[in-house]
Amino acid sequence: MATVTHIDEALVQVLAADADIAMQAGSRIYQVQAPQGTAFPCVVFQRDTQLKDPFTHLLGAGELIRATYTFSCISDNLLEVRNLTRAVKAALQYTRTSLIRLAVVRSDDDQQELAPSGEQLPVYRTDLSVEVTYHEP
Repeated sequence: MATVTHIDEALVQVLAADADIAMQAGSRIYQVQAPQGTAFPCVVFQRDTQLKDPFTHLLGAGELIRATYTFSCISDNLLEVRNLTRAVKAALQYTRTSLIRLAVVRSDDDQQELAPSGEQLPVYRTDLSVEVTYHEP
């Protein structure tokens, strides 16, 4: 397994290693924005906020950082979005790796929008808000 040097890489690795996500979205896991013409379903994530001040405890300042990410599960099929959302929640909830100390799903929010091409078919999206505490190498 490749050495992970950034929290975003670690998050992609967690999602890509999950069998349910791989079955549904394959390798369609993107940071910030999916490329134009991406097949559905897919997962797009981005960092919303980051607490730069390190955690402090009885021994002094720690090396942990906390950030909030939004993971969007997107498809033109509502059932696919629901199933992919369930898989992403399961993969991330209380996850711990060598870099990720703890990931906690805080909320989810359903969205519907017109297809970007102007077609009548809607695009469904569920946004998961995930708080990730991690060690920055």
